[in-house]
Amino acid sequence: MALQKLAELAHSIDKDGIYPKELLKQIAQNGDFAVLKTRSDIYKAIENIAKISNICGTSGFCMWCQFAIIYYLINSDNQELKNELLPKLYSGEILGGTALSNPMKAFAGIEKNHLKAHKTDGGYIINGNLPWVSNITEDSVFGAIALDEDDKPVMGVIRVCKNATLKSNIKYATLEGSATKSVAIKDYFLASSDILATNIYEYLIKITPGFILLQTGIAAGIIKAALDEIEKSNKTHADINSYLNINLDELKSEFNSLLNEIKLISENIENIEPIRVLKARLNGSLLTQKVTSTAVLFCGTKGYFEKSHVARLQREGNFVLIVTPSIKHLLKEIAQVEAGRGCIKSWREKL
Repeated sequence: MALQKLAELAHSIDKDGIYPKELLKQIAQNGDFAVLKTRSDIYKAIENIAKISNICGTSGFCMWCQFAIIYYLINSDNQELKNELLPKLYSGEILGGTALSNPMKAFAGIEKNHLKAHKTDGGYIINGNLPWVSNITEDSVFGAIALDEDDKPVMGVIRVCKNATLKSNIKYATLEGSATKSVAIKDYFLASSDILATNIYEYLIKITPGFILLQTGIAAGIIKAALDEIEKSNKTHADINSYLNINLDELKSEFNSLLNEIKLISENIENIEPIRVLKARLNGSLLTQKVTSTAVLFCGTKGYFEKSHVARLQREGNFVLIVTPSIKHLLKEIAQVEAGRGCIKSWREKL
């Protein structure tokens, strides 16, 4: 029932900014978030993200946000925080997100970290502004990273409140219904009980590959939907489509190879080399771009109508290309790793 309703609302979610909060809660109650209990469950989460992204890319992105905060918690050594929040995140009682776009770019030398942490009794005082955090409302939580006085990262769970306030300042080309807000954080007390990791660098090494790999579920769902549209077009326009000289079977083969690589990485998440995760994520982006653009070509004018599914798929696909880590971010990090550097190596050196 939730999936049928989601299909009916997908256009309004995308263009009119309807946040599918109740549908996400229904999906949670169906057990979709509860599949991620341990690190070895990551492929189950990717499959569920893909299932929703295949219907609505915005909602699939929100699924990823929820799974990201769940993933931070299952990798945390803070048992009390896990006991408090995980049941509520699994059930959909709380919907949450991640504010790691800025720090991940900061670690890569692309921009500066926006949050500062000052040590105080029982925790830290956090100040700063985050330009966009998704899947959050007034009763949400999200994971964030601030830098202390020694520029050492501090990662914890921030709870939306009067010291962490939300604003809607930006109109997007797509994903309007993702509840993406800017967050103003002023004198927020991050209690020690809300800190996610005592050894931050060891923790970042654990969570970053999964954080990135989970995003491939968004790509997979959108790619499958675009392939279906290409196939549908061929049922009525196969002759004229043949002049495009694009082989649908080859696209499907590329997609299956991508899925096989994602599954293999997921099954070996404890020992996988970071560069394989980066390349899988990059290949997911590139194939998304290729297949959604092909769908537009195959569908012609029908793919350019305002409410066209194909037009929405291309907009959603473009988001896969630029969401952190974007294609250019991935290319930079891959080059750094191949040169013997990279974020994870720098964290290992600080252990």
